[in-house]
Amino acid sequence: MLWLGLCLGVAAWCLLSLGLEKHHQQVFASAFNAGRARALRAGGWLLLAAVFALFVYRLGWAQGPIFWFAALIVSALAWTLLMTMAPKASIKVAAMVLLSGVASIPLWLG
Repeated sequence: MLWLGLCLGVAAWCLLSLGLEKHHQQVFASAFNAGRARALRAGGWLLLAAVFALFVYRLGWAQGPIFWFAALIVSALAWTLLMTMAPKASIKVAAMVLLSGVASIPLWLG
């Protein structure tokens, strides 16, 4: 259950950080585009909202936000370490984690 939150959280942090000029230039060789950055940040926020909705749907209002926040903290730490140690490989790892999270949705919803 927490795995899905961690996977989608890492993907959300990926989108949010790539919407910033510094991280965008670390990962991509292309020029920074403000429109693309807004789209990346919007996608990140939408993904965080979707993860919140999934946790509340599955665990209810009593525990859902708590587990969502815990998943956000752990996924932010993982993404920060990944961007620090291997910024070029971070996109591939985020894509694999996103696929793993999406594949686990049917198991998670039960």
